[in-house]
Amino acid sequence: MPCKVPKKTKIAIQKEVFDEADRFGYMACSRYDSGSFLDRLVESPKVGKKLAEYMEQAHVRTYIKDAILNAYTKMKKKEALESIPPEKLIKDVYGDDASIIQEFGGKHKGMYVLRGKSGKFYILSPGTVLKWETALRKALQVVAQEPLGGETPRICLSLYNGEQPMTEPDRKLIIDSLAVVGVKATFCAKKK
Repeated sequence: MPCKVPKKTKIAIQKEVFDEADRFGYMACSRYDSGSFLDRLVESPKVGKKLAEYMEQAHVRTYIKDAILNAYTKMKKKEALESIPPEKLIKDVYGDDASIIQEFGGKHKGMYVLRGKSGKFYILSPGTVLKWETALRKALQVVAQEPLGGETPRICLSLYNGEQPMTEPDRKLIIDSLAVVGVKATFCAKKK
């Protein structure tokens, strides 16, 4: 059976899953609870049973996880990373009033180059706690490709942890590791 869910049905199912995920607290749940939540969605008449009308039952769980819940987590990450304006982050981290001079799109969406009143340049690069190295790599690519008056910009990573609790030793490890190469990190979570 082909996997062609009608657009209206797909939108309704996605809304149902997003609403259920919000009520459940999906972003803050454990791996075990996440699996149980997914099991309930597969058995739900409004989600799993409805999807089974358009695809083999064996593909329903994967579809919910990879297509719908993945979109949900990306949306929540985006909301959290955009919850604090870049100018405020730079002010909080460096104490410099800065203005955005460049905003990136595409694979670098959410990255900014800012210039402070002090004359210094800043690169703000978003990412996740688990993949902070990717945020750093993207910032370094900008440093290598964008001439900023011959000055080496300061890099700040804005990291999201999916509303999971983060231990102080884990936070300190990231901050201390990045400090070795002169990079700062902030940690954001969506305000409830």
